[in-house]
Amino acid sequence: SNMDMSKRIVLKEQNVPGYEKELYGCDRVTVTSRDGTTEIPVSLVYRKDVMERAKRNDKGEEPVRAHLYAYGAYGESEEDSFSSTILPLLNRGIIYVIAHVRGGD
Repeated sequence: SNMDMSKRIVLKEQNVPGYEKELYGCDRVTVTSRDGTTEIPVSLVYRKDVMERAKRNDKGEEPVRAHLYAYGAYGESEEDSFSSTILPLLNRGIIYVIAHVRGGD
């Protein structure tokens, strides 16, 4: 078969009270390490209205609030997943950032 293994297929969705999928977004970007030798994958999770406001804020007039999470001990990486526990942060205008310091897919 010619199944594209790079695409994810939703097998089951759980209803989360107060969560409206179309209000939120996520991106995967890379940042360069301080010494310039490594590209670090970073996931951004946000409310779309907050990210649009942050993108228009190119002169830094308004602070962009973010919560950075990183874990990479014992060779373990933090995989992308959904957690309703971060919704209160997102709904307060905070961008949730996960640095995959041990890599990841």
